[in-house]
Amino acid sequence: MADHVKFGAKDAAKDATKDSGVGPKPDIREADVIAYLRRNPRVLLNNPDLLTALAPDQRFETDAVVVDMQRFVVDRLRKQVDDLKATSASLVTTTRSNMSLVERTLECALALLYSRDFTELAQILHDDLPEHLGVDAISIAFETDSLPVKASHIIHALHVSSVNALMGERSTVIRSAIEGETALYGSAAGLVRSDALVALPEGEGLPAGVFAVGCRTPGHFEEGQGTELIAFLAHMTRYAVGRWWTLKL
Repeated sequence: MADHVKFGAKDAAKDATKDSGVGPKPDIREADVIAYLRRNPRVLLNNPDLLTALAPDQRFETDAVVVDMQRFVVDRLRKQVDDLKATSASLVTTTRSNMSLVERTLECALALLYSRDFTELAQILHDDLPEHLGVDAISIAFETDSLPVKASHIIHALHVSSVNALMGERSTVIRSAIEGETALYGSAAGLVRSDALVALPEGEGLPAGVFAVGCRTPGHFEEGQGTELIAFLAHMTRYAVGRWWTLKL
């Protein structure tokens, strides 16, 4: 009778398990572990203590190929360190280059302020600024049909509404691939294949205008590029030009 009761209890337990749909979990296969690690490669990197626990002084051999897991992790970490060093070196180089550019820009601004006439201003704009900034052409143009006599070699005249056509509502415009306009660059237009433009507002005796920096390399100026230094030079140049413009030299 007791045996019959025990047998019945076992059958009931089996039936309950079968009816509930819950059964013993299958064993995890080696292939499942390997597949998981392939999908989550950072598990061992983020938990290096697992390697020590699994095989502190062992190597795994498969088909005569020795795989040293600890060496693998060390090599990965070394590569990450090398990448960080390379990024750091690049950042330092870029920072130094930017600091040098800021210094050269300030030197150019001082030269513009100390220019004594249009002749000296022309030399600074046409020779000194392009060399200091590593570009091929720098120009300033205004919407006017009555340039000061001695300014025709430095200031380009634009038709009315030309600034709006070039700039729209924007204060700066980057054009990465163009053919330079003669109205902006004069005889240097053939060199320009990429440029940055800064809108110059009307006022203080000056009409609306554009400051242009051009380069012969397409893509030298790119969308999203910082234009703060170029805008600073643009307004410094406008101020320098305005001092002599209003004298009607």
